Amino acid sequence: MKTFLVPISCLRDKKATLIYAIDYAKVSGAEMIYGIQLNEISEEDHLEEIMEHAEKQNIAINFRFFEGDTIEYIKEFCEDFNVDLIIASARTPEPNDTLYLDNLSGSIVKKTEMPVLLIPENYEYKPIKTILTAIKSGIVKTKGALIPLEHTLITAKADMTLLQIKTPSYLPEDLMFDKDLAILTSKYYSSENATLFQGVLEYIHVIEPDMVCVFRRKRGFFEKLWDDVTLDHSLDKGVFESRVPLLVLKGDQ
Repeated sequence: MKTFLVPISCLRDKKATLIYAIDYAKVSGAEMIYGIQLNEISEEDHLEEIMEHAEKQNIAINFRFFEGDTIEYIKEFCEDFNVDLIIASARTPEPNDTLYLDNLSGSIVKKTEMPVLLIPENYEYKPIKTILTAIKSGIVKTKGALIPLEHTLITAKADMTLLQIKTPSYLPEDLMFDKDLAILTSKYYSSENATLFQGVLEYIHVIEPDMVCVFRRKRGFFEKLWDDVTLDHSLDKGVFESRVPLLVLKGDQ
């Protein structure tokens, strides 16, 4: 993974996400970060501080200002510039904030086929030692879906704990495991829960991961994003949230 894209609605408010992206890029061996700014950059946006941090980490960073259909632009940009990963901001985990994903981040998860790393607001980079990957089925249907996970495990020298959550719709064939997923697994847990999110909540304090990894699903974690009744693609914390970086792998599992 060599090229990251960081879409932001406001550079001043999302500075921490860009700083995290720079630090993560350094560890993962990325060479370029593109920042898409939806509003004009002002003197109060700490651009100089961000550029200095990127220079210290030896990471190239390039900003693009854009107006128009944001998601279509992001999809075209990812294809034109061979983007490997989108790093986006999740909402702050403060108790008085009911949203986990705002409309921009929710739309990116729903409407693009890119892997997305969601960073809690104001979250500082920490060494990644343990990744919790939550699944329903052990079969990975999308070719190349595991690349961001595998790359992070190798470059960060981390271990992966696999949590298989058996929901009421669980099928016996879900116990079959993709060989590449099995190779990446250091520990395995199995849990029976009403939803995948409940299974994660049950084990998050047992495993204490530095990153959580899930698959982009039309059912399960992000089911509410596919509700076409509203054009708002935000996601409430009552449906799902993560207080550590969340890696969303492309494709349905």
